[in-house]
Amino acid sequence: MTQTLRPTGIDVIGNIPWGTHFCHFYETKEDLLSVLVPYFKAGLENNEYCIWITSGQITVEDAIMALKESVPNLDEYFESHGLEILSHQDWYLRNGVFELDNAIDSILDRLRIALQQNFEGLRLNGDEGWIDRKKWHDFIEYEGALNPAIAGKRLLISCDYNLARCSAADVLDIAAVHERAVAMRNGRWEILEVPQMRKTKAQLNLEKQLLEQRVADRTKELLLINEEVKNERTEREGTALSLNRSQSNLKTIFDITDIAFILLDNALHILSFNAIASHLSESLFRTRLKVGAYFPGLLSEERRESTIEMMDEVLSGRSISHKTSYHLHNGGDEWYRISINPVQDTKDNVIGLCYSATDITEAKLVELEHNRASGQLTQRNKDFEKFAYMLSHNLRAPLANMIGLSTMLKKNGLPKSERGELEKYLFQSIEKLDDVVHDLNRIVQLDGDRSLKKDKVTLSDLVNDVAARFQPLTKRDKITVITDFTNADEIFSVKSYMHSIFYNLIANSIIYRQPGRPPVIEIKSEKEHSKLIIYFKDYGKDHLKSKRKTEAKSYKKLDSFTQANGIGLYTVKTKVEALGGSISVSTLPKTGTEFYIELPL
Repeated sequence: MTQTLRPTGIDVIGNIPWGTHFCHFYETKEDLLSVLVPYFKAGLENNEYCIWITSGQITVEDAIMALKESVPNLDEYFESHGLEILSHQDWYLRNGVFELDNAIDSILDRLRIALQQNFEGLRLNGDEGWIDRKKWHDFIEYEGALNPAIAGKRLLISCDYNLARCSAADVLDIAAVHERAVAMRNGRWEILEVPQMRKTKAQLNLEKQLLEQRVADRTKELLLINEEVKNERTEREGTALSLNRSQSNLKTIFDITDIAFILLDNALHILSFNAIASHLSESLFRTRLKVGAYFPGLLSEERRESTIEMMDEVLSGRSISHKTSYHLHNGGDEWYRISINPVQDTKDNVIGLCYSATDITEAKLVELEHNRASGQLTQRNKDFEKFAYMLSHNLRAPLANMIGLSTMLKKNGLPKSERGELEKYLFQSIEKLDDVVHDLNRIVQLDGDRSLKKDKVTLSDLVNDVAARFQPLTKRDKITVITDFTNADEIFSVKSYMHSIFYNLIANSIIYRQPGRPPVIEIKSEKEHSKLIIYFKDYGKDHLKSKRKTEAKSYKKLDSFTQANGIGLYTVKTKVEALGGSISVSTLPKTGTEFYIELPL
């Protein structure tokens, strides 16, 4: 299949394929305009969504004036939303900070919008004269990350560098991360090509294998921890049995063991105890052990009756062992294995009891962590099943179209006009399939972030940060975001997860808005007992897509439709559940959707 070439408008470069990322070294303002004006003119004339990002020697006003000289009907392109001219502050420095991932996501978001509005693709340029030398390494990393991110997509990206600001090492750095580099030497244009880095199918398979290996290694670690806990339990239980069988060594063990021992007579009075038992009595019960004291009387009322019942049973000749926890005065908890064994004379008559307490807090925490990790693995497997179903749903349609169109194109005698139309539809199906693969790669990267560090998150600041990423769109399309956080504006949670939830919900509302109707997004929060409730309303398309009428406020689980509504909503659901919350959805009376999110405070 022949790859479509796009005219650059730049004679020295000529026509290039989609997905090309090249750069241009210039010395004067005139040199820069001589490249960028024909570059954007060619894009506008070929129905491409064009974005010119200015800095350094050229302002937004300079760019508009220069384009008008070559494109007399320039105002028509502004009116049809086919052209944007922005300063570097509005594009790169959201809230004054440059973030690599956000910059790439912004480009891919604009590409999706361009394709939805029936543009052929996205043509973008950025003058890098604004870069602070302290940020040079980060920006070169961003330039290198662009190559795999735009590979095969309907994107052309040109970057401009002022030679006066670049050292010889800088020029090498720049050329290494661009597919082509253009410069003027001795009055003549020269072009340098470098290999473009692309992720191959073999690389993706390798990443998949590495991910599976990580899961297998983690499972193996958990099994080893579980085996260690079992071995420790067996060892300590064996120690308790040895104590019961060998009373001759009891005094020595009393003095050196880390297990608390108390010897009682038939009337449950204390006969003897070791040092650790005395220490635990003071730390747990705030009382001192005394020889001759009635032992159950030292316990709290809620434990006293059950302890007497167990000791009476042990006096009949049966040993008892159980686990229990004690709440410490400093707010923590400690776990102990309590063993009560009969003490017998040479004629097997029960003459007293041996009460022992073993600190198993560390082992219990390991066990709880094991259970938690096992639960996470189980849930992750369930999520993978849901994700596989959703991915299958999203892949099925473009694959079916590609198969059907390919079959039709194989027919002999097909008119040229029909063949061209079929090839157009085939390209569209391929692009849809490519979007699904890109989203799949993005969700795998998000799942790779397993950090659950919690911090204070201010909802109003979070919304402002997310909205800033869509600022050019909100200005152009009159998108309204209304918030009300007066009842609850803060939550102690994982900031990256909260950002992902808000970003995907807002992006979903913008992308799937009703044609011709500026979207209105309402976000409100309130506290209810120990939960934070977030209401997210948008008056765009009905996400439930139900054929029957649904009453307002009749919430449904998000599972029922995330499988057919894209990876964005799947991401929202998984992040909410990872935070211990839940999400549901309902339709609004006047065509819209309300998401209802509960999160623990």
